[in-house]
Amino acid sequence: MKTEYDVVVIGAGPAGSIAARMCAQAGLRVLLAEKRQEIGSPVRCAEAVGEETLAEFIPLDAKWIAAEVDHFSLTSSQRDTVHFPSLETTLVLERKIFDRELAHAAARAGADVVVKARAAGFIKNGTGLEGVTLIVQGVPHEVRCQIVIGADGTEAQSTRWAGLKSVPQLKDYYSAAQYLLTNVNIDQTVCQYHVGWSQAPAGYLWVFPKGNKTANVGLVIAVDPKQTRSAMDFLNAFVAQRFPASSILSQVVGGIPISNVLPEMVADGYLAIGDAAHQSDPMTAGGITNGMRGGLFAAQVAVEALQQSDTSRKFLKKYEKLWDDKFGADYRRLYRLRQAVFKIPEEKLNSMIAQMARLDAKDLTLTQTFKVFLKEYPRLIVDVLPLLLGK
Repeated sequence: MKTEYDVVVIGAGPAGSIAARMCAQAGLRVLLAEKRQEIGSPVRCAEAVGEETLAEFIPLDAKWIAAEVDHFSLTSSQRDTVHFPSLETTLVLERKIFDRELAHAAARAGADVVVKARAAGFIKNGTGLEGVTLIVQGVPHEVRCQIVIGADGTEAQSTRWAGLKSVPQLKDYYSAAQYLLTNVNIDQTVCQYHVGWSQAPAGYLWVFPKGNKTANVGLVIAVDPKQTRSAMDFLNAFVAQRFPASSILSQVVGGIPISNVLPEMVADGYLAIGDAAHQSDPMTAGGITNGMRGGLFAAQVAVEALQQSDTSRKFLKKYEKLWDDKFGADYRRLYRLRQAVFKIPEEKLNSMIAQMARLDAKDLTLTQTFKVFLKEYPRLIVDVLPLLLGK
């Protein structure tokens, strides 16, 4: 590790590794710093991504693909199930291997990669950001740079050091819990979603295949100070009911912001990406490829900023424009749609799914689905019509 770089990327998840690789390929001196001792661990998501989207960033490799999914299912708390075709082939990843491959690609492009390197703060002077203080294997190091890209996840400190408003309201958080289970008998070509506020309040459960009778089984629930049961309590109840013969290979818990992206994602000499910028989907909380896209956009603007010797907040806001052009309208709609859907009473939701389950798969169009929803819950039109009108 050197003492001076053009760009320091904090966090070696998918978003950070993509940003580091793209900056290095443009000829910049790049440091990719990961606070944990192992890239890709712990796994903190359900690991499902679209194949075509992923292929834009990295050649597909069987060694980090655990399962290939051809459709999705949605099951109510009454166990009625409706099946949906996938818009594109969906892959369930082995994130530990996948994340390392992305970091490896960044290293091959010329980035320096270091683990057990925790960012402890920014180095600033009267004119702005000068670098980052890293604690590397317990030893403090001052690393000078012109731009910092914060990819330090949902618990990001870099956004706070940059002066950004990064703490959403409680209503804009999911509490999440997930097990990797073995000895589960499921169709390995289907990603299952389960809904019902009695089993996942204002959230949902998932069962994503991982091959060889294993699966990621997890849930997200709305953070509610009045809720006496934790996400893990709800997950344990679901697993005991659906997979009583399973064994647990790993578990992870945490919080996920679903607030739409930060109001501002840049400051002088700084850009936030991935979960640090709240770039996870405000409906599902999925965020692997969207975070990678954020890393790509941030790298493009960082390269241009250094070429023009302008790392000011005003210049770096080009990154926010790239993001908003790609995702802004959809994210704003999804944020409001989530709020509308979670107002639907559980008995109405169960009835909707039961009706859709009786339809022929070829009749299950978006229009037909919407008709079923409106028949059962006419109030939905009040919440959804402004979204359909683009308001």
